Amino acid sequence: MNILYDRRKTEDRIEYEFHYMPLVSALFFVCVGGSLTSCCKRAPRTCAGLLILWIIGMVPAWAELEKAMRAGPVAVSGSKFSCKNPLKVVISKKGNDGD
Repeated sequence: MNILYDRRKTEDRIEYEFHYMPLVSALFFVCVGGSLTSCCKRAPRTCAGLLILWIIGMVPAWAELEKAMRAGPVAVSGSKFSCKNPLKVVISKKGNDGD
């Protein structure tokens, strides 16, 4: 289970929903902004550490999405900057050998 996204699997499709993308973007914006001022000297290290953790957490989804995009239809909806309409990726299993 991954807290960065929800993965739902049915017989004919796999759905990914990325709920926390706006929060991650805002967090990195604050960390980078804090690193530009002299008031916070730990911000660059914190930002780098959080970025590495975020990338590690997203690797399984990115790998499956990349494989699916090569194999067949993938539908993307929503926005990575919206909490009300989060980014949603649907992988159709028709024509794919998805698990």
